[in-house]
Amino acid sequence: MIGTLTIAWRNLWRTRRRTVISMSAIGLGLALVVIYGGLVSRLMGDAKEQLDTTGLGHFEVTAAGWRQHRSGKLTIADLDAKLQDLPVPASAEVSVRVLSRGLLAGARGNEAVEVHGVDWQRERAVALYLREIRQGAVPADDDAHGILVGEQLAERLKLQVGHKLRLTVQRADGEMGAALFRVRGVFHTLSPGIGQRRVLISRAAAAELLGVGGSAHQIVVQIDRAADASRWAGEARAKLGPTVEVLTYADIYPIFEAMESLVNGAILVGSIFVYFLVGLGILNTMLMSVLERTREFGVMQALGTRPGGVLRMVLAESFWIATLSVALGLGIGLSFTWLGSRSALLDFSEQMGEGIEFGGTVMRAAFLTEFSVRAALLPALYVYLMALLVALYPAWRVSRMRPVDALRAG
Repeated sequence: MIGTLTIAWRNLWRTRRRTVISMSAIGLGLALVVIYGGLVSRLMGDAKEQLDTTGLGHFEVTAAGWRQHRSGKLTIADLDAKLQDLPVPASAEVSVRVLSRGLLAGARGNEAVEVHGVDWQRERAVALYLREIRQGAVPADDDAHGILVGEQLAERLKLQVGHKLRLTVQRADGEMGAALFRVRGVFHTLSPGIGQRRVLISRAAAAELLGVGGSAHQIVVQIDRAADASRWAGEARAKLGPTVEVLTYADIYPIFEAMESLVNGAILVGSIFVYFLVGLGILNTMLMSVLERTREFGVMQALGTRPGGVLRMVLAESFWIATLSVALGLGIGLSFTWLGSRSALLDFSEQMGEGIEFGGTVMRAAFLTEFSVRAALLPALYVYLMALLVALYPAWRVSRMRPVDALRAG
């Protein structure tokens, strides 16, 4: 076998230009598959794993019917007991929120806002924007009058740290409630919508303003792996009972699954096209090689080489083409994905801003790639299989020829 591979290697370079062109085309095709796969894998992974850019949970618990009606009186009953019974992994981050819509009025105007009453330390763990304070600071735990606003809202209302604001909401009992707050800080977020609409106050202040006592509207849970969200949500659903609704991020925003299906389909179609071109390239190379050397194969058989030996020779040449192509493709593909995992290969920040909002999700406009040798080996294996499969026909054809017919054909 070693001798066959050695002879096949020498034969390969008898037509150096054709070999280099075929190898380069196949290698570049494989590199494109590896790079595109790394880009899409990182994009979908970031969208699912980095839900803290918008404060979304991998799964969330609310009172039954709250999402349909958004009523302030639909709070989670026995909140403390629910938190104790909530099944989550030890590394999970859990935050509790009192939620409402309201009108925020300042000296320069007013805006409709979403009010989030939060426990500051818990919320910092699940909401990236609370770790991105550009002016001022997060209010103290006992600050009942501190409020955080986004950069976009601060710009629209000309707000600075220390400015006074009046927040008006509809209470749980149907009456109107209002309270005065002072801006303690301005946060930055990838989502312009959140920066313009969301304001945060302490959970105690929000509960008093809405008249919900020690209860809350939402429990947000973020875990290490988004893939485990359905399992943990199912356990929480069974444990907490029918008085609450437990939804995963995919239930809340079906766009995640739709995007994943669309992207996987695009990868499949693109990969099939590339592998089809790979197959054509190898088939063309092997057919030309066999046709040009038909007389040579006839002489080999006349001198005693059996048909199996000719078959192995052609397959060995196909093996070398695949090996060189895979080495080239993996070298280029993995180099680009490694570089792309550290600095963005595609950056649309200047054209589209820091973040791109799509279907309730926010993605960074600077696209990184995921560097994974294991993920790149699968398309490389497909190239090997394609090379051997398409080489079977020319190898079988020349091995079945009688020596006298091969000599005449040559």
